[in-house]
Amino acid sequence: MLHSPVLTRGWPSRATGWGQALFTPSKVLKGMWAAGLMATMVACGGGGDSSPTAPALTLSKPDSYVLKWSDEFDTVGAPGSAWTYDLGSPLLGGTVWGNSEKQYYTSDAANVSVSNGMLTIQPVQGVPSGAPTGYGLLATSSRIKTDTSEYYNALNATPYGFYEIRAKVPCVAGAWPAIWMMGRNGDWPARGEVDIMEWFGGVQEFRNQPNQVQSAVHTTYNHWGTVAGLLYAKRNVANMCSEFHRFQLHWTANEILIGVDEVPTFSYKKASNAGTDKWPFDQPAHILLNVAVGGNLGGPVNLSDLPAMALQVDYVKVWQNR
Repeated sequence: MLHSPVLTRGWPSRATGWGQALFTPSKVLKGMWAAGLMATMVACGGGGDSSPTAPALTLSKPDSYVLKWSDEFDTVGAPGSAWTYDLGSPLLGGTVWGNSEKQYYTSDAANVSVSNGMLTIQPVQGVPSGAPTGYGLLATSSRIKTDTSEYYNALNATPYGFYEIRAKVPCVAGAWPAIWMMGRNGDWPARGEVDIMEWFGGVQEFRNQPNQVQSAVHTTYNHWGTVAGLLYAKRNVANMCSEFHRFQLHWTANEILIGVDEVPTFSYKKASNAGTDKWPFDQPAHILLNVAVGGNLGGPVNLSDLPAMALQVDYVKVWQNR
């Protein structure tokens, strides 16, 4: 059901640029163990794979957890007050994120709206008047985040809990949809990044096998351009592009476990000697939802495909221990 686990140095983040050369899984794992980290890609099937794997487990909310925050998008109009926006272009000054993407982020209703019990992020052709020229910008889109006191207070200023986002992902060449999280304080990558779901329209493997989804973490020690490299996992999800799925994250003081529809895909564990460079995942963190257009991972854009690039989200829920 899953692809063989892949560990690599070279996958970029929405927070920075493109990576470098690939490592083999054995080399990366050796480096991670030497650093006192443990990271595993959870897999099943695929006989003959020599990469370390973990038993297939069920990823579900612990019985002791209670719902602390949710948005079921049952209003009409803009997202609720727990959400805010990243605005502008990642290509322009004042930011460190971006991978030559071609979208200009807005809070306009054409790009982000709530109706019929659904949040929709929709790329649209064209850029606002006054937007800088010469960068090849092609479209507007939205990137929203729960980087608000309302959200942090609901979770008692801790990231630990069980997260579930039910969404339908656009699998379209030129699109880079993502469901992810970032630490509240500090610069990237020291603040920590958790990628719950990404789909890359600019990667041939994803276009050839569109049912794939990828998860990853980024830290000071473990990201592109470092000796450890970036740790990530990919798996196939049946009907990934045509149906809604539950993208899940169980975040504890010692492990980040990510999966889809109660099947775990990726585990990143804290070792007893790990410092904040290897485990920056104890501070408050917020959820981000966005659709990037073009660039290194979105790939070449056919403007006629923009209407099909909508990310639809049914709900976002967070449970925590009583």
